[in-house]
Amino acid sequence: MNQISFKGLSEEQARDLLPEGLILLGYRGSIAHNMYIPQNNPDSIDDKDIMGVYVAAREHYLGFGRPEVKERFIGEWDAVSYEVRKFIGLLLKCNPNVLSMLWLPSRHLIYCNAAGDRLIENRDLFVTKQAYHSFNGYAYGQFKRMTHFNQEKQAEMARYEENISAHGINLDELNATQEQRDIQVPEVNGRANLGSQIDALKSMRRMYYSGGYMGAKRKELVKRVGYDAKNAAHLIRILRMGIEFLMEGELHVERADSEQLLEIKRGEWTLDKVKTESERLFRLAEEAYIRSTLPPHPDRDRAERLCMEIISMVNQ
Repeated sequence: MNQISFKGLSEEQARDLLPEGLILLGYRGSIAHNMYIPQNNPDSIDDKDIMGVYVAAREHYLGFGRPEVKERFIGEWDAVSYEVRKFIGLLLKCNPNVLSMLWLPSRHLIYCNAAGDRLIENRDLFVTKQAYHSFNGYAYGQFKRMTHFNQEKQAEMARYEENISAHGINLDELNATQEQRDIQVPEVNGRANLGSQIDALKSMRRMYYSGGYMGAKRKELVKRVGYDAKNAAHLIRILRMGIEFLMEGELHVERADSEQLLEIKRGEWTLDKVKTESERLFRLAEEAYIRSTLPPHPDRDRAERLCMEIISMVNQ
């Protein structure tokens, strides 16, 4: 499985993206949703996102434990992998991004072994009405970022970035020595040393960008349309997916409405139009929750047995 290759990466970089014990790997994000805009397109603001599930070494379960999440960013590739116990825990909470892995079309699966098949075969375990709270919570977060990210906040972040980059600090990583953090810089919002501005920028990124770094193209789009159109597309998509899931018990990851979602992502909708549609969908989601015939909670005992079975399949 470590022989999986990714276009534009060396074998060593490809190996670094993936953990040992991998049982399931697939595309997530824009590729999975049929909304990917290639980087050679001038409108592209997308990375290639992948998600994996792995069974850790025996020491993880019998010793003091190991990290449960592995994240790597290399070039345009953005990879996150979850240890299977952590992954199933997120499934039990109906985490939208994690659930999507169990309903991926086969063409979006990069790797799946027998243990990964067991996860997909038992996906009905995680089909519950709890989806309303997780999907709507995620959507509300996107809605808040979209509506609260005004021109004043954009300008403040731009000033932080200007001061930070002027001292040779990578804006992707924001790593600085204590000596750099102590440097006095032009004051922004009462902050006059570089360390406080780095911390403020990290905090604002978590609030408005879901923790990520916003590239130049996406920044320009935000400035042009007055709101984060990519967040808006996520908002509308997640609300629609949640409503479908509550009514059908199926997650439609590859979107039939991708063309309309791409219109939103490109900033072709006004902010008022996005707000009107999202408010309509929030109402429909509440109605779907009330009418849904899905079980209220998952069978945790069955999920635990599945988790133990999968770990045993790999660590015999």
